[in-house]
Parts: sequence; structure tokens; C-alpha cells
Amino acid sequence: MKIMDIIRRVSPARPGADGEKIPWDDPEFSRRMLANHLSQDHDWASRRADLIGRQADWIAANLGPGSSRILDLACGPGLYTHLLAERGHQCVGVDFSPASVAYARTRAEAEGLPARYVLSDIRLYRDEDQYDCVMFVFGEFNAFAREEAAGLLAAAAQRLKPGGLFILEGHTFKAVKEAGLAPASWWSCEAEAGILSPRPHLCLQENFWDEAAAVAVTRYYIIDPGRAEVREFRSALTGYALKDYERLFARAGFSRPRALDAAQWPAGDPFIGQMTTLTAVRL
Repeated sequence: MKIMDIIRRVSPARPGADGEKIPWDDPEFSRRMLANHLSQDHDWASRRADLIGRQADWIAANLGPGSSRILDLACGPGLYTHLLAERGHQCVGVDFSPASVAYARTRAEAEGLPARYVLSDIRLYRDEDQYDCVMFVFGEFNAFAREEAAGLLAAAAQRLKPGGLFILEGHTFKAVKEAGLAPASWWSCEAEAGILSPRPHLCLQENFWDEAAAVAVTRYYIIDPGRAEVREFRSALTGYALKDYERLFARAGFSRPRALDAAQWPAGDPFIGQMTTLTAVRL
């Protein structure tokens, strides 16, 4: 792309139609993303260790004594599964970030923990095993289109034993709408700090809110001055009110979801009031 392509862009941006998807599964991108997952300076890519530890404590306490089988969808570098495997639980993590999965595998093997990691798109992952707990946390659920999200919930229910625990952490409807209505912005980024580019660049960001579809779309233009290049990326989040989550849970075969409070599941400062964590059991 060229600068003129930005000027002539089509607005509003549409999910699935404009620009490249953020390349979560690209090896180089995934290495840069892994560094952000592991950073203890912020809670954006993954939460810091103390918060994850408190959440893992809640999971372990609610699974009861003994070894449980746990499936972590979109597990990233295995920060939750590692802690749960240290407690003796049998864990499987699924993610399509090569660097994150490699990191999780290496760490588990080095410590001899009962954790296995699969490099796969969670929409395509097939598993005949039955689990005591399936978890899908940190808002990844909202990044999928409605039909895909419903399919993921149905697949999660199929993998759970009757009475098994399901944990879903999603964005609130208010947070998704606010993201879509946020004003356009820009920032500069040095090479070592970039996620969407390994070189110094400018990022122009604009946001759009589709009221009818309840979808927020964010469009990023990455301007590389050294190469005189422009790349466009986009992401989308689907908003769900609590009644929508309840309807999805019921359709998938779960009990009515129960929301966890901040003491049970601390969200971290950037996400207070922005995330909701729901638990249910398979009926």
C-alpha cells in the first residue's frame, strides 16, 4: 500500500473484508507477541504472574482435590496450564502461535510437568478426550464471528464430562462498544517495542462500531518509513450482553452461567469493568 491508499480508504471498515488479519500464527509475529505475553510490565497480552496465580488458585480450588483433566483453549504460552500442572492436574493447551506453543512445550518438558501443547487453530482442533474443566479466558471469545463463537462453545461442551466446569472470560458489551466508538489515534514505535512490525514505524488506528451487528472493528495502518511501505491490519470484536451469553450457554448445553466477582477472578487494572468471567457446568 501507499499513503494515498489510506487517503482513499473505504469507511467504515468491515470485519473480514478490509486489510490483513493480525497474523497471530506468523512465526516472527508470534515471537514478538511472546515477549509481550511474558512481560511483567503490563497486563495487556497476558496478565502479570501474580494475577494469573490468583486465578489459577481459584480454578484449582473449584476442581477439588486430586488430578483433573483441563483443556485450555487459546492457551498462549501456557501460563495457566503450567501452574495447574504444577498442582498435579493433567493439562492440554491449544493455540496457533508457534512461538508460544514452543515456549510452553519447552518449559513443561524441562520441569517434567503433565502438560501437553497442541499447535492448532482452536476452530479446527479435534479431541475425543473428556475433560473435567475447559477454559477459554482473556477475551479471545469475542474475536470470533458469532457462528464461530457458537461452534466453539458447542465443541467445549462436547469435550466436558457431565458436570464438568467451563470458564469463559469475555469482554462486556459496554467495553466492545466503547472500543468501536473510540476516536482515531496514532503512535510511533521503536523496533524493539513493535508487535505489528519489527522495524521503527508509525501506527494509525481508527475504530468503527456497527450497532446492528454489535461488532467493533479496528483498522491499523503500519507505516514503515525506511521501506516506504504501508500495511493494513484489522481486528474485530463482537459484543454480547449478559442475556446473549446466557442464551449461547443454554444452546451449547451448559447450565445458566454465574459471574465471578473481582475477589474470585481479579481482572487487572486495565480490565476492571471491561471483562466478565462466567462459569457453568455441562448439563
